[in-house]
Formats: sequence, C-alpha cells, structure tokens
Amino acid sequence: MADRTRPAVGATYPVALVDPAAASAGTAGRIQGLVQFVIGLSAYAAVFPLVNSGLIDLGWLLGGGPETLSDYRAEAESFARPIGLVAAHLGLASLVLVVWALYRFLHHRGLTWLWSVMPGVRWRYALACLLVALPVFALAAVWAVGSHPTWQPPSQWGWYLAAIVLTSPLQALGEEVMFRGYLLQALGTVVRQPWFAIVGSAGLFAFFHGTQNPWLFASRFAFGLLAGLLVWRTGGLEAGVVAHTVNNLAAFGLALFSGDLTGVRAVSALSWQEGLRDLVVFAAFALGAWLLARAMRLPWRVAPE
Repeated sequence: MADRTRPAVGATYPVALVDPAAASAGTAGRIQGLVQFVIGLSAYAAVFPLVNSGLIDLGWLLGGGPETLSDYRAEAESFARPIGLVAAHLGLASLVLVVWALYRFLHHRGLTWLWSVMPGVRWRYALACLLVALPVFALAAVWAVGSHPTWQPPSQWGWYLAAIVLTSPLQALGEEVMFRGYLLQALGTVVRQPWFAIVGSAGLFAFFHGTQNPWLFASRFAFGLLAGLLVWRTGGLEAGVVAHTVNNLAAFGLALFSGDLTGVRAVSALSWQEGLRDLVVFAAFALGAWLLARAMRLPWRVAPE
C-alpha cells in the first residue's frame, strides 16, 4: 500500500505533492489537484491582505496620532511609514503558516517535504547559494546605481533599515513557500509535467504583483521561471529563497538610502534595458546555484526510505 505521508519514490519536486495512492487516478486525481490549487490560491488572496491591513490598523491604534485611519492607511501602504513595510512583509511571511496548514490538514504531510525532496532544509547548500548570491546581486546593485548615486535617506531611516533587515527575509520566504512551493506543487498534481507547474507558478507570481508594463512583468516572470527551474533541478527551495532574500535586501536598501522607498512600492514599469539587466543577473545566479547543486551531488528526486 502506498504511503500517503510522503511523495512517490522517484518523484521530482514539481510533482511531489501527487498522492502516491492516487497517482494513476486519471481525471479524478487531476480534479482533486485543481481543487487543492484553488484552495491554496484563495488562501493567499484572503490571508495576505487580512494580515497586512490588520497590522496597519494596529499601528494606528497604538500610535495615537491625529490622523484618521484612512489617511494613516494611505501613508503606510505607500511605505511613507515604516509600519507599512513591516505589515506588507509580515503579511507575505504569514503564507508560511498558510502552507503549513494546507500540508498538515489537506495533504496530511509534514512540511519537510515542502523544503526539499531529501526531505528538509539543506543548510549547507543554502549557505553555498548565499555565497553566490551576495557578489552577484551586489554587482547588480552597483550596475543599477550607475556612476551618480544619490544619498537622501528619510528622517526615520533607522527604523526603515531595521524593518528591511528583519522582515525582508521573512517576506521572501513566504513568497517562495507559496509560489515556488505549494502552488507549483499543486499545479504539478493537475498536469504532471514539470514545465506546466514551473511556467504556471511563474505566471501567477508575476501577475499577483499588480499593475505593470510588459518589461516589468517579463522581469518578474523570468525570476519566477528561473527559480522554478532551480526548484526542479536542485530538488528544493533553498536557492530561490536565498536569491529572493538577497535581491530584496539590495533593492530595498538602495531605495531607502536614495530616498525612493515609496517609488519602489509604486513601481509599475521598467525599460527594456532594465528588464534585460534583471534577466542577466537572475540567469547568472541560477547558473551558479545549479552548478553548486551538481558539484554537491544533491538529489533532485525522492529517494527510497
């Protein structure tokens, strides 16, 4: 009898959520997978705004300022107040708890199978990916700033810096767990081919970032696509989480010290040159992370017990 608490032996990450007992269930199994995907997407759409707005409202209640709640919300949501950045990041971080609940109560599996096919977090590989990401994204930041950097940090820059350092990694973790983790695997139960899950989750990741021009959409889609490919070919989330974390720390850090945090929050367009720059940076990291996984001989399929 198949063990429902673990993926099928030989499964790759994108199809690891397929129930071994129903692997040959045909249409019924795929419909079940589609329902689970919709549940996951609905949970994301409900929980993130709830936590985000709840934390902002709590900040208003505790602050005791003269602003109305609507004015306070508008300022916070544009990142004109540090609480807005904290609320947005912790709202996305809460998705880890959402995915844990889905794994526990919908699939009856431990979250270790979400981290990797080993299962669990492969900390040595995560650290190795960090050593690749730091120089790659640092050079990208220098490239983005160019030869005329500006220095215009806001008056509350210390609070903003603390918020960025403490909550950006949690935000990146939440997004990767939801999009490259649960939603990618859920799509893999609908069409049991890695390409469908990778492309589909990358499209959702880009779409849910809101209004954007084609080049900005393409940049986000490319990141999602490369992160999905890494999940597939390395067997886990570590590389994507590290890249997302370091990229966001660099982006928010540059925006903070150039006085453009509200601009980062409201960004809706990139030029084709900026989009191409992002693609080069993401591809450079992806290549390095994949080569590291090969050198470390990481398994990318579920092994027998």
